[in-house]
Amino acid sequence: MCREDACAQLEGALTACASGAAGVVLLEGAVGCGKTEMLLHVAESAERLGALVLRAAGTARERDVPHGVLRQLTSGLPADTLPDGAAGREPLGGRAFIAALRTAADRTPVVVCVDDLHHTDPASLDRLLDVARAVRGERLLLVLADAPHEHAESPLARTEFLRHPGFTRIPLGRLDEPGTAALLADHTGRPATEADTAWLHGATGGNPLLLRALLSERPRPVRGPADRWPEPAPGGPFTQAALTCLHRDGADSRTLAVALAVLGEDATPELTARLAGTGPTAAARAAAALEASGLTEDGRLRHPAVAAAVLDGVPRHELALLRTRAARVLHEAGARAGTVAPHLLAASEAGARPEEAPHGDWPVQVLREAALQALVDDERCDHAAACLELARTLCADEQTGREIGLQLAAVTWRKHPAAAERHLDGPLAALRRGDLGPAQAGRLARLLVAQGRIEDAAEALERMADPRTAARTTREDPLRELFALPPAAAPAGPTAPAAAPAAPGAPAEHPGAPARTGTAELRSSAALWTHPDSAGDEQAAERLLKGTPLAHATFDPIVQAVRTLVHADRPDRAAVWCRRLQAETQPAASPGWQSVFGLVHSEALLRLGDLVGAEREASAAVDAVADRGGLFLFGPVATLVTALTAMGRYEAVARRLQTPVPEELFSSVYALNYLRARGHYYLATHRHRAALGEFLDAGRLAQRWGLDRPRQLPWRTDAAEALLRLGEHRQAERFVVEQLATSGVRSPRVLGVSLRLRAATSELRQRPKLLTRAVDELSRSGDRLELAKALADLGRALLLLGEGTRAGMVTRRAWHLAADCGAAPLCAQIMPGQTGTEQRTAPERPAEETPETEQLSESERRVAALAAYGYTNREISAKLYVTVSTVEQHLTRAYRKLGISRRQDLPMSLQFDSLESAFPGVGVA
Repeated sequence: MCREDACAQLEGALTACASGAAGVVLLEGAVGCGKTEMLLHVAESAERLGALVLRAAGTARERDVPHGVLRQLTSGLPADTLPDGAAGREPLGGRAFIAALRTAADRTPVVVCVDDLHHTDPASLDRLLDVARAVRGERLLLVLADAPHEHAESPLARTEFLRHPGFTRIPLGRLDEPGTAALLADHTGRPATEADTAWLHGATGGNPLLLRALLSERPRPVRGPADRWPEPAPGGPFTQAALTCLHRDGADSRTLAVALAVLGEDATPELTARLAGTGPTAAARAAAALEASGLTEDGRLRHPAVAAAVLDGVPRHELALLRTRAARVLHEAGARAGTVAPHLLAASEAGARPEEAPHGDWPVQVLREAALQALVDDERCDHAAACLELARTLCADEQTGREIGLQLAAVTWRKHPAAAERHLDGPLAALRRGDLGPAQAGRLARLLVAQGRIEDAAEALERMADPRTAARTTREDPLRELFALPPAAAPAGPTAPAAAPAAPGAPAEHPGAPARTGTAELRSSAALWTHPDSAGDEQAAERLLKGTPLAHATFDPIVQAVRTLVHADRPDRAAVWCRRLQAETQPAASPGWQSVFGLVHSEALLRLGDLVGAEREASAAVDAVADRGGLFLFGPVATLVTALTAMGRYEAVARRLQTPVPEELFSSVYALNYLRARGHYYLATHRHRAALGEFLDAGRLAQRWGLDRPRQLPWRTDAAEALLRLGEHRQAERFVVEQLATSGVRSPRVLGVSLRLRAATSELRQRPKLLTRAVDELSRSGDRLELAKALADLGRALLLLGEGTRAGMVTRRAWHLAADCGAAPLCAQIMPGQTGTEQRTAPERPAEETPETEQLSESERRVAALAAYGYTNREISAKLYVTVSTVEQHLTRAYRKLGISRRQDLPMSLQFDSLESAFPGVGVA
């Protein structure tokens, strides 16, 4: 019934009462629907008519106090209507009370207003029934406000009121949407929009009390469009009003509301009643009261702010027990693990003690299954880790607990690499005690390799190969499954490397130190860090990346595939894939993954000669896990140090190298690039002997672990460069020749760098030929920085041989390449006094061809590119298998199209990408 109709009925009842017709008006409605407001309205109207108004209200607290409501009513009667000697606050007997009302009604109309009839004590309720029965011809009106869902204790009493001939029932329900719009318009001073009305009605259910409370949280008057209403403030008017409704609805409703808040979206009438511990009838009555007041909709609390406020009012330990009971109730009802686990977690967070956990093995099983669901369904790494943490705490079986620890380490790596490393300490200790089975040892070894802990992984595999466990251990490599690419990309086993020689003057390794020989299993399964040499591996990596979505189970193979591209001389493709994968990974949810992809991205950019980009990605990788990176942190730090060193930012490098290095690093694969990076810093700052020691240490570790691959760690050419600075040309030559004898020379980058240093150890006349081949190879590799070094060396050799014009062109090309890379020290070395910093505007990729060079035909571009690099016409003709005359014709047309007249004016956009197209397929003889 609308408010206007209700007021009209009340006014009619008042008029009838004044005319001598007694009546009973029952205002029925849920809490907050306006019953008290209507009582105030009728009381004020009666007083304006000169009626005597007696007021009383029942309360849950005084429900068991006899005559409480009757005493309130008696206090309002005139003293001369009361029996002689009766005090105004003393309860009267039934006849005396009726007599007093009749006496008062003889003088003036009497209106008796009683609020919250459902909380009226039984004795007072009996007196009110007596009045309704006895007083029918007097000017007396009973106006009673009642909640329709609280009649369980005295349903017959309410029925008695219906017998009165002047009975009127006025139902007061919640506002519909038009009523909500009217209230909103009154509040804002402008017509309500459909969107605002729908949102407010959905949040409050049309309960006027809740609606007014929510409106009070928005400043008035409102100017401009409402757009989006703010969410209710915790502890604000809206939640306070909701708690008031619950309090007035009674204990059963409060208990049921708590159960609904705990179960949330999983609430059903049966589960809610079980959790609340109430019978079906009481639960149904309480549910109806909550629905009538607008607090619930379809059996669930309507607004999350109400649920939060309800739970805030539950003592912490009681809430923990409720969460535990909810988990059991849901589990017994057959709910999914993903539904049950949050309650077990919430119980733990609320302070539930392990001994208060549900009995049996099912909580551990549920938590482990929920962790798997979280990773498979929606990649919620934090939730999965929390489930496994609690499962390990609740697990009574040691072996199962260790298994959970291994799972936890794998999951935690995604967000907190340092914590993942710590999670493996327990299983590693169990391995050393002999408590870890072969399957668990295999999983442990996989995780150790993933974390780069090569020494520990070797120990795990060696213990698996112990004769005492051989019968139970399969000979299949336990790490291959995790890190191997599809069969087409599986690496061949590395050949046995030669031992790294000691540095001249450096002490030999301690003879008593146990040189851990990397097992065949370890070497063949270190695929995450070493890469095969065939072109098929690049294709297999691309196929895997194109056909595999990023997920917890595919993360390691995807990382390996991108690394394969980096070390297969396709850093450009690796950088593209890293950008895509970083975009797919949420930084906040997966900082560990972000950091891993950032590390690989920085390595790819470094191999492209993009020092600024490498610094940016490496810095971001460091920042993502700065306080929780563990040993992994030294991976991006190594790339960062290398990039900063090449840029000449030695003070920044020195600050980075001040970070204490844990001893455990040198049992980790991250030590390899860290040692190499530190060596290059020492080399750049003229500590050549220290640099040599770092390079040789890296080489010894790589050989010790079976990871001696020049594509990844060209330590021999690093050592050769240090030896050249020390004047040890013969020793340097030995290292270069040794590297040229490895399978790594199939890499254009490795071969190009090796040839450049081979030239440095050769006679002057042989250098141009070697350096030209080095330029060819490095131009194919995409490494602009190494190409700039080779061109600079070629320019110096040509100058020494008296070819000044060609030397100038080559040197100029080298300087521009170095400047484009941001390599200030190299620029200053090529052209003293010109660091190149004034030219660089931070390009992140090789320069694209300019519109002028786009005019050139493919043949003209090939010839012009070679000419720009200082090749003579005869050398160009030999390289491209054309006549000298053809070369001259192409150059003439190229000069005309470009508007130039000599080679020195050829544009810088003709860089190695064009040079590569100039002689496709040309290799080293």
